[in-house]
Amino acid sequence: MRKIICFILLALAASSYAQSVSSRRLLGAAVVRRQASDSLAVHGRLYADSLQMLFSRFQGVAADSARQNPMLVTNPYYFPLLSAGTLYNRPLQQVLGIDWVPQGQDAAGMGTGVGTKDRNLTTLHSLNDFLARMYATRPYLFVQTQQQMMEEGALVTDIVTPIQTENKLVEQIQLADIEHDVTDAIVAITRRPNFWTLRGSASLQFTQSYFSDNWFQGGDNNYSALSLFTLEANFDNKQKLQWENKLEAQLGFQTTKGDTCHSLKVTSNLLRLTSKVGYRAFKNWYYTARFQGNTQVYPNYNTNSYKVTTDFASPLYLALSLGMDFKWKLKRFEGSLYMAPIEVNARYVDRKELRSRYNDNADQATKWTWGPNVVVNYKWKIIDNIEWQGRLYWFTNFHYTNMEWENTFTFNVNKYLNCKLFVYPKYIDDKKYGKAKGDPERGYWMFKEWLSLGVSYNW
Repeated sequence: MRKIICFILLALAASSYAQSVSSRRLLGAAVVRRQASDSLAVHGRLYADSLQMLFSRFQGVAADSARQNPMLVTNPYYFPLLSAGTLYNRPLQQVLGIDWVPQGQDAAGMGTGVGTKDRNLTTLHSLNDFLARMYATRPYLFVQTQQQMMEEGALVTDIVTPIQTENKLVEQIQLADIEHDVTDAIVAITRRPNFWTLRGSASLQFTQSYFSDNWFQGGDNNYSALSLFTLEANFDNKQKLQWENKLEAQLGFQTTKGDTCHSLKVTSNLLRLTSKVGYRAFKNWYYTARFQGNTQVYPNYNTNSYKVTTDFASPLYLALSLGMDFKWKLKRFEGSLYMAPIEVNARYVDRKELRSRYNDNADQATKWTWGPNVVVNYKWKIIDNIEWQGRLYWFTNFHYTNMEWENTFTFNVNKYLNCKLFVYPKYIDDKKYGKAKGDPERGYWMFKEWLSLGVSYNW
């Protein structure tokens, strides 16, 4: 009797269970069919865009995309459909009828919500039913379980304990407590810019000649020394005004045995001051006033005679002119071209016995002349240790012409040792010189040259 009663109870329980499962399957099928068009099909088609939106959320572009297309809403519930095949617990619990409490939007646990009005939970019920049927019909598609997935960890793991780093490159030092003793107010001092440029050079050159007693051409042994000094003071306000000043001095001596009256003979004798004041006209052109004065430093004598030929201020040449000055400056070459329509020259002779030699008569201390003139000054650094400086001067008073071309070549051995070559051709057809003086052999052309080795210093 007991066996019969137990059998009947089991039959009733089985029938009730079968009806419950059948009703749930029918409800799930209906939900799947109802949601297939608006959930699985639509959301499955848009799931790739949903994932892209999920990634783009952190790049700041999700908001703009969502406004452009409201259907592209991030939904992680469809992750199990496109991820690696995983055997989840919730689909099995749903099919087998095991009771469980929904945990809200639990995507990882695959919760469901039958009978709820939440559309997402209703969709999850259909997804669970779909996955359960795939577990039974396509088991080879699932390569891991939910437990294995959870053990591997999530894609993003929050850092519970902050990472502590120790910077060993920088040592911690204690800042010094500096006490400021300044009690007076700091007063700013404004200094005017210095528009002056000072530079100069000094050089001492030596030469030596030796001839044996039986030298077939003859000759006298001699030593010579030459001192050169140059000082420049230039003003330039970088706008309109320029003022250039240059002082030059040369004095050279040579020993001689052919002069019975003098043991030393002057070889170079010059003191010259040049000053130019220019006002910029346009670009590199300047309205310029130019002054130049030159004379001798030491008296000079004729050979075997005590008669003086030149002395300080005998003669003294003075020149004043107005004109235009063009200046240019390149990488290794710089120079100026000065042209004056009128230059006034004064030749003053202090010694009375020399006035007839340089002026028209013995009573004439100063002779005035005027006319156009051209002056060219240049400096060319040919290579690093070779430099060429030159001065070309031309003047005429329409009765005679004076032209000078000074050339100084400097060969630098080092900072203090150099070799100099001086070449100085001169042309003058004044009646006091050359053929006009009754000496046809001398002519109008004159030439001077010397070559020496010495020390120099520039500042």
